Amino acid sequence: MTSGGFIKLHREMLDKAIWRESTAEQKVILVTLLMMANHAENEWEWGGEKFKAKPGQFVTSEASIVEKCGNGVKRQSVRTALKKFEKYEFLTREATKRNSLITIVNWEKYQGSKRKTNQRANQELTKS
Repeated sequence: MTSGGFIKLHREMLDKAIWRESTAEQKVILVTLLMMANHAENEWEWGGEKFKAKPGQFVTSEASIVEKCGNGVKRQSVRTALKKFEKYEFLTREATKRNSLITIVNWEKYQGSKRKTNQRANQELTKS
């Protein structure tokens, strides 16, 4: 599922309640969720049925999130963080018995390539 690339982590996140009110462990979970999200539409077949995930979405389980977060993150912490992130409208979650479809709200706003950057200005500064 993981492919190359990067995510954008905007400094304005520091001013958001979701960051200020989260524990260090919850912040690890938040950044991990951003890294797990699809950056482009993804399509697959499972059990004879076709599935699609849009940018900012992914199908996962609590156990998988725990594994991706690494040492020290417990399943109960992931459960608590997911509830908190839903409350802060950072994500939505559609749960089944085994997995959940997680959608990062405002994915395109913060991760989309259409966001204006100061790349040209940076290039000019670098040249001089």
